[in-house]
Amino acid sequence: MKKLLMAAAIMASVFTASADDSDSRLWLPLGISLVTPPLQLPSPSHTVFGAMLNLGYGQVDNLAVLDLGLINNVTDTMTGLELAPVNLVGTCLGAQVGALNIASRTVGVQLGVLNMTGDLHGVQLGLINMSSSGGALIFPILNLGF
Repeated sequence: MKKLLMAAAIMASVFTASADDSDSRLWLPLGISLVTPPLQLPSPSHTVFGAMLNLGYGQVDNLAVLDLGLINNVTDTMTGLELAPVNLVGTCLGAQVGALNIASRTVGVQLGVLNMTGDLHGVQLGLINMSSSGGALIFPILNLGF
């Protein structure tokens, strides 16, 4: 009985709305998307703490842990790993692995054919690497910014 109550408490806390200064958003451990919108759960304004599986195009505000799919888009902050042919993110705190990786700010690693970031604090490894701040503006193979 104790194990059942503990499991219920954990599930309830996972699906509890979190309040910030302006609104409340649902934090979910798993998301899945075919096309954003309308075929996505949770909606694009939510945060996923766990894994997001994008079978087509998927978008969320924030993501922690894993974003896996064809086209991944995290509009604010991604903490963890994005793995897809196309990865788009506001702030990347971790790694983007794909053919095309684009971030406004990267603190970590971009590994792909074309890597683009506004502010680089880490490593870009790819055929073409671009960074407007931190590292070289355009540099093949390896670009470092700290």
